[in-house]
Amino acid sequence: MKTTRRMLALMLGGTALLALTVTARAKGAGGPFVQLPAADLKFEEFYPGGPTEAFIIGSKEAKHGPTAFFIKFKGGFDSGWHIHESEYTGVVLTGTMLETSKGSEPAKPLPAGSYYRQPTVVHRTQCVGTAECLLYIFEEGRFSFTPTTEDGKPLPPMKPGAPPAK
Repeated sequence: MKTTRRMLALMLGGTALLALTVTARAKGAGGPFVQLPAADLKFEEFYPGGPTEAFIIGSKEAKHGPTAFFIKFKGGFDSGWHIHESEYTGVVLTGTMLETSKGSEPAKPLPAGSYYRQPTVVHRTQCVGTAECLLYIFEEGRFSFTPTTEDGKPLPPMKPGAPPAK
């Protein structure tokens, strides 16, 4: 029960972040009131056995941004080196993450409640420990993911069902 309450509180916090993001972005533009209880989020696999995502703005297939979504990583997950077409911000809701970016300061553990901004550079994403990690991600651009080598050379496209190369 304690875990359920904590998860609900964290999801509500993520929803509040979404509201702040959309409000700041809209700058007074009108729009409908939106509520999305955690139980109504529809998580789908990014690739078989990989992270799961629940898009709340845009979609994985959208040709334009913005996009916002919750993403779950299994404990011990490592994305391998990759890059996105646009920078994004992340808020860690559960677990502890490491974001390692080429040319930036060394990665620091990011426990629940942490924030980061990932510029458009080669990086890797890790969920450290055995606990699942849950994040809220917002990006002005469309969703994209390109696996690369550590020095940024694109890798061949992923085969269906295959995890990214590390």
